[in-house]
Amino acid sequence: MTMGPDLRIATLNDARSRRSAEKRAAVEDAIMRLRETKQVVTFVSVAREAKVSRQYLYNNFVDEIGEERVETRAETEVINGKKVPLRTPEEYRHIEAALRNKIDRLETELRDARAEKAKADRTAERERGKAEHWHQLYTVVLTRVSAGNAPAPPPPAED
Repeated sequence: MTMGPDLRIATLNDARSRRSAEKRAAVEDAIMRLRETKQVVTFVSVAREAKVSRQYLYNNFVDEIGEERVETRAETEVINGKKVPLRTPEEYRHIEAALRNKIDRLETELRDARAEKAKADRTAERERGKAEHWHQLYTVVLTRVSAGNAPAPPPPAED
């Protein structure tokens, strides 16, 4: 049985309508799932969730997703007592990487500060020893002078 041009066109139009309806339903379901899981609705997140291209979303859902983006960007959640805006998984990855870099930098600074403190402690202990030595010399000389005796030679230095 051969098909006429009109029947073929009608079949193709039906298939296109079906695919379009399936994509539209997939996008709407994806938006609902993202809302329910309190994730940020963006073109990337909807495209990934609905398994459609971003271009399809830009062509057909720019207003709906644009409104969702504005609404979800205004939403916040409370984490450890602090209100923070909802973020996409990509934003969380970027924030995590930045925080890990900051932690590494702070750990390096802490290690350097501890090394400097240890060096300062050693220097202070050495200076306390010298001060104690000079204090002993001063005390010996002071007792001899107050007793009317001539000062004796000081003991040898312990450096």
